[in-house]
Amino acid sequence: MPFSSFTSFNISASASATRNGETRTWGHRSAREVYRDEDNTRHERSLSHTLGQDPVYEERHYDAQGRQVIEGQQQQQQQQPQGRIED
Repeated sequence: MPFSSFTSFNISASASATRNGETRTWGHRSAREVYRDEDNTRHERSLSHTLGQDPVYEERHYDAQGRQVIEGQQQQQQQQPQGRIED
C-alpha cells in the first residue's frame, strides 16, 4: 500500500467590480495536499496564486518523529549505510 493517509483540498475565490466605468477583477486560488508514505514520512505540498502575481509553491517533508526533513537530506540519509557506533 503506497500511502497510509491522504488529504487534499482546493479553494478558489474571485470577484469583479465596476466603479466609474472601470472594472477591477481579483481572485485567489490555493491547493494543499498532505500524505504519509510507508515510512510514515509526512509530505505536504501547497500552491497558492493571487491574480496578477506569481504562483507560490511550497513542499515540506517531516520524518516519523515530526522533524522537518530538508530536501537532499532525506536522500543522504537513505544512502548512508547503517552501522554500529564503536568507541
